[in-house]
Amino acid sequence: MENYAFMFVNAVLIFICTSLSFIFLILPLPENKGIYKYRISLRFLACAFLSISVLKTYDILYNIPIVNIISMEGSVMASLQASLFTFALITLINPAFVFRKYLFKWLIPVPVFLILYSLAANQWPDMQISDFRCLVINSLYPTVIIRELFLFFYCYQLFYLARIFRQQLRKYKEEIDNYFAENSKLQLSKLHVYFYSALTLGICALLSSFFFTELLILIFTIGCSLFYLIFGIYYIQYPHTFAQIQPVIYPNKVSKDDLPKSQQRYDWTKLKQQILNEKYYLRPGVNIEEMARYLKTGRTTLSNFINHEEGTNFYGWINYLRVEEAKDLLIEYPDFSLVQIAEMLGYTELSSFSRQFKSITSQSPSLWRQLNVVNVN
Repeated sequence: MENYAFMFVNAVLIFICTSLSFIFLILPLPENKGIYKYRISLRFLACAFLSISVLKTYDILYNIPIVNIISMEGSVMASLQASLFTFALITLINPAFVFRKYLFKWLIPVPVFLILYSLAANQWPDMQISDFRCLVINSLYPTVIIRELFLFFYCYQLFYLARIFRQQLRKYKEEIDNYFAENSKLQLSKLHVYFYSALTLGICALLSSFFFTELLILIFTIGCSLFYLIFGIYYIQYPHTFAQIQPVIYPNKVSKDDLPKSQQRYDWTKLKQQILNEKYYLRPGVNIEEMARYLKTGRTTLSNFINHEEGTNFYGWINYLRVEEAKDLLIEYPDFSLVQIAEMLGYTELSSFSRQFKSITSQSPSLWRQLNVVNVN
């Protein structure tokens, strides 16, 4: 009965991964030059999903033992998923970071270990290791040594990939904050969820090399099936977000020599006064590119001014100005709802206004109004 359960769960996983890999390959995408790295990532992701299908099919056809500590098949699958999934996610926030040479650097060790393992297996038949005691006894057996080395490489791989993902996500957040005044929908918070879910699966795959029983492996396989399905659906929806963040991850580079000489030097005091006088910061959906164009200056120049002169990024500065404006509006229009006030400030959502107001004043807009309107009266 247990074998039927394993066959059914693996068959579902194979179907999900094969179907999604096919969708990744034929997915229609908008005609946009900037999205070509996403196209490449879809190909790599298709390979990742297809590799799962192939290895699981191999397990079923050749009746591979369910429990086999640090098995070569399991290590290969886990290593491929770690590299391909991480770089697929990084592609969404920094396409320039992921290039083929860098990706192949992490994929090449897999066939190298496989070749070494095959050569060793021709001389010394491999063995099934069903428990930790058996592993200790046979730890110096040639094929087991290669499996152990692959496991150490995989541990390092998980650590390194987690580190670079966090670095790239931090860099993306800085770029978003330096471009948009409202960016809660563009923080791609689900990236955290999917990456750490994938990392959890990777760690579980590592632990499975030592502690898993048949029941736990069955549950783990079901979890993998659900994760791959949800992740695949999320990933193919990315082009909708790309249209909004494209100016951030693919900025227009304008040479200083391309600008008129009269526009190559700026006075931040005058630029800032123009923004304040015309209250440009209250425009809905304002971003640094539009503001720079309105001021007839460069985006980088404006960003540097805000960062150095105001001591914050574009996101922080615009929201500070809006909250200061909100204080006047809350007192001047005590009968206006918070939704109306938020719209007057250029916020598209009340939640964004409330979050920013509380972040800067440590009070909610309604509480601040209640305290200050009473004091004024």
